[in-house]
Amino acid sequence: MAETRNVPKGGSLWSAAVATASTFPPPGLFAQDAGTIAAIMARPDVSPGGLGAAIRMVTFFINRGGRAISASRRAELTRAKRLLRAQLKIAPVLPPGARRAGRYRHVALGAVRVVRRGRIWQMLRGDGAPPIPLGPDGWRYLRAA
Repeated sequence: MAETRNVPKGGSLWSAAVATASTFPPPGLFAQDAGTIAAIMARPDVSPGGLGAAIRMVTFFINRGGRAISASRRAELTRAKRLLRAQLKIAPVLPPGARRAGRYRHVALGAVRVVRRGRIWQMLRGDGAPPIPLGPDGWRYLRAA
């Protein structure tokens, strides 16, 4: 029996239209080796909110690829996630009591405003771009304005 997918009438899956404001991976990055993927995804210009966003982006790419990703490519991407998690364990984290809303300078984005919405901290840029979630390790990229 032929395998079928639940594709909407428009012909594309919902995940094809996903755009992210939290990570900015360069084209072709996920075809590289695990060390390169981890090194590039860990940079503040690619993952300005911290390593958590980088790990989530690699996971999204694996899930988006589904069965179309070969076992060797999936293993390499999983290895990249392990490398990013290892970096996250040693990354400096600003204690919750020391976090403050206000104006900051991000090392890669420039001037940003940090706000808290519920339990989530977000960075807002003045150019009308969507907010970028700020992880606990992402505070290391911020300097007082």
